[in-house]
Amino acid sequence: MNTSFLIEFREEDLAELDEVARYAEAMTPALGAMEVGNVRNQARAGAVAERVARRQPASVRSQEMVYRSVAAELAGVTFTTDRSMQAQINQAMEWVECYPATLTAWEAGRITRAHATAVLRCGTVLPRDARAEFDARAAELCVGQAVGRVKDRLDHLAQELHPRTLAERHAKAREERRVSVTPLPDGMSELVATLPTLLAEGISDRLNEQASSIIDARNTPGDGGADADADTDATPDCRTRDQLRADIFCDMLVTGSPLADPTIDGDGNGTLGMIRAKVQVVVPALALLGKDDDPANDTTTVDLVGSSPIDPATARALAGAVASWERMVVHPVSGQVLFTDSYRRTASMARFLKARDRHCRFPGCRRPAIRCELDHTLDFALGGPTDIRNLCHLCQRHHSMKQFTSWGVQQLGGGVLEWTSPTGRVYIDHPPAPLVRFMPSGGGAPPPEGSGGAPPPDPAPF
Repeated sequence: MNTSFLIEFREEDLAELDEVARYAEAMTPALGAMEVGNVRNQARAGAVAERVARRQPASVRSQEMVYRSVAAELAGVTFTTDRSMQAQINQAMEWVECYPATLTAWEAGRITRAHATAVLRCGTVLPRDARAEFDARAAELCVGQAVGRVKDRLDHLAQELHPRTLAERHAKAREERRVSVTPLPDGMSELVATLPTLLAEGISDRLNEQASSIIDARNTPGDGGADADADTDATPDCRTRDQLRADIFCDMLVTGSPLADPTIDGDGNGTLGMIRAKVQVVVPALALLGKDDDPANDTTTVDLVGSSPIDPATARALAGAVASWERMVVHPVSGQVLFTDSYRRTASMARFLKARDRHCRFPGCRRPAIRCELDHTLDFALGGPTDIRNLCHLCQRHHSMKQFTSWGVQQLGGGVLEWTSPTGRVYIDHPPAPLVRFMPSGGGAPPPEGSGGAPPPDPAPF
């Protein structure tokens, strides 16, 4: 055996490494106990919601409002969203009710959260009356094993204990097919389609074959490939296979006409094929003028409302595709939005509020304003005026919570909302910060919030 490449540890290195390992070994059960304690506490919140819901009228809507309200209460003190907290509560109740052996092993530090999550995921396919045996056997399977090593064994155990065949379960699972979007950093997102395996593999194979055709064509002499005329003005296609697959995927979905369209008559796209995507984008003027592409000098942000920032080049491409522009006017000192208008000078209260709010105004919610409802903070039926000082955007979920639960809200001026939870906790929600602020050349300090002041003169179109 060649020992010339063996790494040598000095005694002091081994001693310190042993201390680190001992600390990690001691902390594992302590962390497990804390995490399981939090799980049990969230399950208690779910039990409270169930108890209150049973006292409500026998309607799905009224009972759902209880769960939303309880989730929002916990979300406020843990700095998360009520949707996320409601999912955590549901998961905690599932652990407590169906997987006590797994929780006990986790609490003792014999397994970790990752193991417990894997058990929960694999056990979801089983009916509730079959989960007790799965829980007991799964907890023992996980002890002393890395999560990656035990996942397949958990899946096989669930299949073994399931009373129904895979064919029967697949027919049911097909009913839950869907598409979802998850925002990623740097102006990107992940589009996920949950489909039958056969279709998913077929789509992947077709994308791969189409990408291969493009690669073959660009590498074929005489077809614009590697040996094409050097004097051509065509930009060489250097995209990788993954990039080509993604681009083809987008082209087909954005421009294609679905075969499922019942209005296709053989003479062009039907109604479904004519539908185009709609997004709300807030673009600073500097981004349109091409002044902020240098990251070192970038002081503005182009925002895809409710999702994430996008790059200025994409914003300019979108700008060139629209027939008219609407402008957003902000106070030159405080930066507060005053009004929006179009070049046709049609005043619109809805446009003003959409520009001010940009998303649902319940604390933590990021649903875009274009997918929300304009709500009278003080109900119109109770004398609330139809005024920007009494209006804000709420998504359907939080509009219903305001209407059917004891969550309360009032406007403090300047678009600032004060929400009060059923337990009396108060949360202040400010409108999103304007994307561009102009400071006076004299360097004077901005006036205090709510100090008023006349709006600036109507600016000329840029």
